[in-house]
Amino acid sequence: MADEAITEEASSSPDLLMELLSSEELTLDTVDLRPSTFTTSDIRNVLLPLMTNLSIRVLYLPMDRIDLVCAKTITMMTMKNVGPPFEELHLSNLPSEEHNIESSESSRKITSMIISSLKQNKHIKKLHITPQAVLHQSIPSSIASILYDNTVLTSLNLRGCGISHAGATKISCALASNASITVLDLSNNQLGNAGICSVALALELNSTIQKLKLSGTNISQGGEAMVEALALNKSLEVLDMSRNLLDDVVVTKLARSLKLNTSLRQLSLRSNSFSTIGALCLSLALYDPKNLQTVLDCNHTIQFLDIDSNQLSSECIMHTNKPLRWNALSGTENETIRKKVSAFLLESESNYLSFRDYFEDTTTVQHLLPNVLGSIKNSTVMYYLVKNLAVHSITATSRPDALSVAKKSSSDSMFSTDDKCNECAKDDNTCAVPEFVNVNNN
Repeated sequence: MADEAITEEASSSPDLLMELLSSEELTLDTVDLRPSTFTTSDIRNVLLPLMTNLSIRVLYLPMDRIDLVCAKTITMMTMKNVGPPFEELHLSNLPSEEHNIESSESSRKITSMIISSLKQNKHIKKLHITPQAVLHQSIPSSIASILYDNTVLTSLNLRGCGISHAGATKISCALASNASITVLDLSNNQLGNAGICSVALALELNSTIQKLKLSGTNISQGGEAMVEALALNKSLEVLDMSRNLLDDVVVTKLARSLKLNTSLRQLSLRSNSFSTIGALCLSLALYDPKNLQTVLDCNHTIQFLDIDSNQLSSECIMHTNKPLRWNALSGTENETIRKKVSAFLLESESNYLSFRDYFEDTTTVQHLLPNVLGSIKNSTVMYYLVKNLAVHSITATSRPDALSVAKKSSSDSMFSTDDKCNECAKDDNTCAVPEFVNVNNN
């Protein structure tokens, strides 16, 4: 506790911070030079002992008080990998007239110089430029240049930095070939439809971005490009498109793309402009009980969907999110499919009486049987359904393949051959799946 108190006090005392940086007894992992108590002269003095301290992991720099001397020291640490191997670099520009000794143009050049120095950096993994940072048109170009060359940077936060569609295009071109960035935050920038189209194109080609934030970026019809990218991308797990202008047309197309996407886990569409029509399409993308094939073709990976603050009633929101109970609670995608198939078969008598056409083709048999078999435990009705379909629909030529699928399903799924049938309570060698296999051998 004493060390934490000293560290907190050092965050507002230049003299104490310099003493701590030179001490061998106490270690710091974060140096924050943003408080107004740090003048440009203080920052110069702090940076000297900082170069010899190897415990620093996070560095906050106020760009309105960084002069050319400070910038050269910083670039020596970042470009030549001299000094502490800090992993996070935060560039901010807290407004403070009494300490702003550099002109706006000079500040932009210095910021660009520091960013460009990261090209060959080997340890900084996160770059954050905070909302008040000065972003001239040259800054996105500097950011793009490091994305082409840097292979260590994994997180790029440009939230609220005034990036236009032109800046987004430069950054997106670099992202298309970048293989290290996993987190990208472009929220609260006026990207517009043109900027989003550039980001979408990068997303189609990029295979490493896992988390993308596009909240408050003025997306409307340009969202269709992002929809097309989702159908092709295989790495994105979190997508935030809240506080935009997405309408029913875009959301309907988004729902279709979700059926093709197998990686997305979280999707936020909060505070957009779609209505019940869009919400219904999203719901059907998660669970469509039209027939067994539509159930299987749904999205089985999304676990969180935020559609609040749209033109929707609370009942509509609850109905749309209802299918998520299978996605979120299941351990694997296959288990989710099994639960949805099970629910579908139990919904009505007509559902499980209209499946035989699906079992006439060998390929379809192999695709459907593991899911059906995995959901029949403790369900006598489903047991007889599968047995009946097997007897009447599996041909002699497809029998070996179907049997292998059935055997594998009985061992890999949640169905256990050690259990007994609920109705007949026979021994395990004649119950459920084993009996299904025996029927095919006869």
